[in-house]
Amino acid sequence: MLKELVQRLFPSSWIGHNYPISWLGNDMSGVVPTVNPFQALRFTPVYRAVTLIASDIARIESSISDSQCDSLWQNPSTFMSAFEFRRSMLMNALLWGNSFAVINRTASGELVELLPMLSEQISLDLSSGRPRYKTPQYGVLEAEDVLHFRAPGLSGIWGESPINMCKTSMSLLSAQETMALKNFANAGNPKIAIVHPMKLSPEAMQRIERDYISRHSGSENAGRPLVMAEGVKIERISSTLDDTGLEAARRYSIGDVCRIYGVPASYLSESVGPSYGTLEWLSRMYVDSCLRQWCAAIEGEILRKLGSGGEQMYWDLDDFVRPGIAEQMAALRTGVEGGFLTRNEARESLELEPLPGLDAPVVAKNMGTGGGTTNKGKDTSAEEGTPNDF
Repeated sequence: MLKELVQRLFPSSWIGHNYPISWLGNDMSGVVPTVNPFQALRFTPVYRAVTLIASDIARIESSISDSQCDSLWQNPSTFMSAFEFRRSMLMNALLWGNSFAVINRTASGELVELLPMLSEQISLDLSSGRPRYKTPQYGVLEAEDVLHFRAPGLSGIWGESPINMCKTSMSLLSAQETMALKNFANAGNPKIAIVHPMKLSPEAMQRIERDYISRHSGSENAGRPLVMAEGVKIERISSTLDDTGLEAARRYSIGDVCRIYGVPASYLSESVGPSYGTLEWLSRMYVDSCLRQWCAAIEGEILRKLGSGGEQMYWDLDDFVRPGIAEQMAALRTGVEGGFLTRNEARESLELEPLPGLDAPVVAKNMGTGGGTTNKGKDTSAEEGTPNDF
């Protein structure tokens, strides 16, 4: 039933294919270049977003309640650290939509190591009615022997590449970068027309064109004066990069990358519009709209494939939403003055050593339940006849 369901949702050629782009609509390869996931890394906003998310997920302190699973998660292999393993797996998932690692077990089922594989070489086999993975290194592997991190996908068992799903934006970004590169390779000069007052032969026109290109194209000829004779005129027939709005278009494309991956624009060192809130607010938005989703996907796969049931996984995301020192001090002061925190508890949150005599809560005089005097000298909260002065 699984095989029929998936093949009804997807043509069979899609299963295990990391470039499912032909179904998205009309082919635009003749208009703008098509970008595959690896080529997308050439563009700085994509590279920054992918490496940022992968590195942030990799550096989050995480643990598993089961000691054997946790040991493997903290030391996945002998030739790769936990940070390197997690970052590599996330980069593959962010680019190709899927990342894979073989779960190496002993004959008795004891976990030994996780061996990552190249995403573009793995395919999904549903001929047996259940998912199995075809690999060039290890042959056909059962699903329980492969750790599979996925990006969102319609089937649920195979992730779709964000680069391929959003190929229009990626192709537009590629076209903009190509346009900028060609323009600066031509010393930033706009396209011009050389107007001669006389009728020229094809050979003469080619000679004038070759002479202009040899003297004025290329960055090494930038600023070189143009000398014309015989009544020849120069007319500009195209705009400069500023006139074409290329910079505005590139900012929009960077905003598209932010939307695709859920990264705030300021995290890509770019301002694509008005920004609301503080850095803490942006950090919380980044955690809620991006990091937590990947943490949940990884956690589900880890516990399902490595655990035996009943385990829990813990993620410490506090460092990503920690406010500035001024906001921390103001909040701690409010807590101490309100009696919610002791001064040593406040020091502990700042990673400071406790001091003697600071373990008792402090309550401000104006927040007490009695014991003070008014400007008339009488305690208004105490019972009649029992004044309670400080």
